Amino acid sequence: MSSAGEGVVIAAGVQDYSKAGYLFNFDGKYWQLDKNTKIAVGTVCELLDDQCVDGYVKTLTYYARNYSASHVKNINERFLHFLRFTEASGVASVALLNYRANLTRNNEWYLGTIRGFLKKWHDLGYAGAPSEAIELLDGWTIRGNVKGDVIKRLDPVKGPLSDLELQGFNEGAVQAFERGVISLTDMAMGLLISNTGRRPIQISHLRLKDILNGKNKRGDSTYLVNMPRAKQRATDFRKQFKQFAITEELWVILTAQAEHVVRSVEVKLGYTLQKHDRLELPLFLDMAELVGIKSPQNLRAVLKTDQLHIKSSKITEVCKTIADSAELYSERTGEPLNISSNRFRYTTGTRAAREGFGVMVIAELLDHSDTQNAGVYIENIPEHVESLDKAVGHQMARYAQAFSGVLVDTEQAAIRGDNLDSRVRADGEGIGTCGSYGFCGASVPIPCYTCMHFQPWLDGPHEMVYDNLIVERQRLLEVTGDQQIAAVNDRSILAVADVIQRCVARRAVLSNG
Repeated sequence: MSSAGEGVVIAAGVQDYSKAGYLFNFDGKYWQLDKNTKIAVGTVCELLDDQCVDGYVKTLTYYARNYSASHVKNINERFLHFLRFTEASGVASVALLNYRANLTRNNEWYLGTIRGFLKKWHDLGYAGAPSEAIELLDGWTIRGNVKGDVIKRLDPVKGPLSDLELQGFNEGAVQAFERGVISLTDMAMGLLISNTGRRPIQISHLRLKDILNGKNKRGDSTYLVNMPRAKQRATDFRKQFKQFAITEELWVILTAQAEHVVRSVEVKLGYTLQKHDRLELPLFLDMAELVGIKSPQNLRAVLKTDQLHIKSSKITEVCKTIADSAELYSERTGEPLNISSNRFRYTTGTRAAREGFGVMVIAELLDHSDTQNAGVYIENIPEHVESLDKAVGHQMARYAQAFSGVLVDTEQAAIRGDNLDSRVRADGEGIGTCGSYGFCGASVPIPCYTCMHFQPWLDGPHEMVYDNLIVERQRLLEVTGDQQIAAVNDRSILAVADVIQRCVARRAVLSNG
């Protein structure tokens, strides 16, 4: 067997450019196809005989030039799996038969990827993909990958997040930023993916000019993100976009992030950027890549590629950091909340299905090219919101951990406890103290219980607040018949229940002391 790196069949030093504009060597063990994707071509070639190496590399080069890096990576991985599993050194009918016989329903789609690649290999006329093997593949019906299992059964670890979990993540991101645990960039990144359900690669490809605001026909302010498309195999880097509406609050955070990027780059480069160059900067910048850029001309050349954008894997890392920093737990499992970018996408699609939207709208919302994957969201529309009564609220409170403030024994023991303006009241009675020195426009006291600045008093009438919230929840359910509307304050209910339990535990400590 021959390695592509040995140059036995492939001429040493022959180069080409990937679709994303990255230069790679045919005889290289690894091909860097874009900022996020490096594929081990040499590992495959080491398993192939001399005749097949040339055909494999040239066909894969065709894909690298014309298709997304992620698609090329998938082909290389699937073909490597085929060779290792069958211990084949080429494409033979017996190896394909053996491979198919051992695939399961969950991985049968591997063969579909290989079939498409082998047919192109044969069509291009390169040696190594015999006609009898192609005829065999053409006669098979190969099912695609199993779609949506974790979505349909609401898997509490890998499936869509519950409303409480999603709300907890968003609040946790803001509170972690306020505590100085995460940066503005981290908060912006986490909130953007949780609010849009977009793929990490789309978030990483954003630029400052993609954060938009304006007026609609009625004169109302609108806030948009011009989101780059991804996972369309023939789509070039930042060539296709879809606009996504966001809230004013998120727009303000993204605008602050954009200003932070400009300041950071100008300090790093040592000169003031022109307006056009500023707008072309990535919203989430890989500062290490600025090394070596000495002039505006250098910068503009680099901005034609994805070099300055962060790797998409960084976004998942940040989301996990937020969950860990905020010490988020799932009320469904009682375990630390498992976060992944896929879960935010699943949540976006599932919430849309629950609101009655069809497959066309869901496919558009998730930026799918067709509706084949969107159907899973409406096949068995799940109810995410469970009934919450007084007893259940107390049981769930210790898992949800929605309360993030500090219990104080007395008003005098609280930060700003000597300031009557900081007193938080419910139905005219004092329940706690606000420890924040900034302005707050929240409608007290309901949002207070989930705020990190809230300091409930040990002797505060928290049971009264809890009972009122439970009664109001039931009233909303009876009036609207909609669990979603009735659940609007569920996280606050669990936070109040948590405070009540903490008060009981604290009184026990004081009585024993």
